[in-house]
Amino acid sequence: MATNTARQQKKNVKREEGNRPNLHLVQPNTSAQIRSAQAYNKVREKHYHKEIARRRRLIACVGAFLFIFFSYNLFSSAAKLYSASSQLNQVNQQLAKTKAEHKQLKENLKQLKQSDYLTQYLRDKYQYSKSGEVIFNFTNSNSKK
Repeated sequence: MATNTARQQKKNVKREEGNRPNLHLVQPNTSAQIRSAQAYNKVREKHYHKEIARRRRLIACVGAFLFIFFSYNLFSSAAKLYSASSQLNQVNQQLAKTKAEHKQLKENLKQLKQSDYLTQYLRDKYQYSKSGEVIFNFTNSNSKK
């Protein structure tokens, strides 16, 4: 039985090969069609290459636009960041000065609450004197030179 099926398969293969057209034979009108189509194919190929070049230019232009847009945003953000950081530095310096001044004023307030310091301060700054006391002001002649 197995041999019969193998024989039948060989016969079927031979029949199929007989139904196929011979590819190596070219009919005369086919060669003329091929020659006439070559010019058309050249035109189509030229158009195809032009379209590819146009798409590449379009993609390059869109890419350049996006690159410029994002670069501008990046640099403007960097400039704003630099400006903000310099302002922050200035404010921090001013804060440090103010804190130092506040500390000094607190110390002065603490000292002014002491009666000895207050009397000495008023005598030096505003030239108050005790009763019967005379104050002489001498200008320093070296400082005027």
